[in-house]
Amino acid sequence: MAAAAPSLAPSPSPAPAAKVASPKAGDRKVVPLAAADEVELEEKHVLAVDDSVVDRAVIAKILRSSKYRVTTVESATRALELLALGLLPDVNMIITDYWMPGMTGYELLKHVKESSKLKEIPVVIMSSENVPNRISRCLEEGAEDFLLKPVRPSDVSRLCSRIR
Repeated sequence: MAAAAPSLAPSPSPAPAAKVASPKAGDRKVVPLAAADEVELEEKHVLAVDDSVVDRAVIAKILRSSKYRVTTVESATRALELLALGLLPDVNMIITDYWMPGMTGYELLKHVKESSKLKEIPVVIMSSENVPNRISRCLEEGAEDFLLKPVRPSDVSRLCSRIR
């Protein structure tokens, strides 16, 4: 007796995996409201300015852990260059060290507040020195807040309402 020829008839039903490729309306994932709020928070962009590599890393880590997008630069001069060139068009807040070589954080604050393009960006000054007249001068010039280093996560949560 001859061997039976393989059947060329189509298989009777598609493999179960084929159904997974086309989800039904009831299979859609529902995104909870809390996740939607986190997405909005992630879109906030903070420019962190400090001449200290360690301090830049600390503030960036704290801000990122609070779901902010962070750009760090090493000087107030570089921050102004990037802002003036429009390379950072979506900055929602600037957080800067007070005492840096070349241009201080206070001078950066003054430039930002004098610029018609930048004046709406909130600026927060940081310093390791608790000098009351320096703090007052920065706040009078338009700083949103003055933080003493080391910056803590609780400081960042306090700033959330000020980010535009």
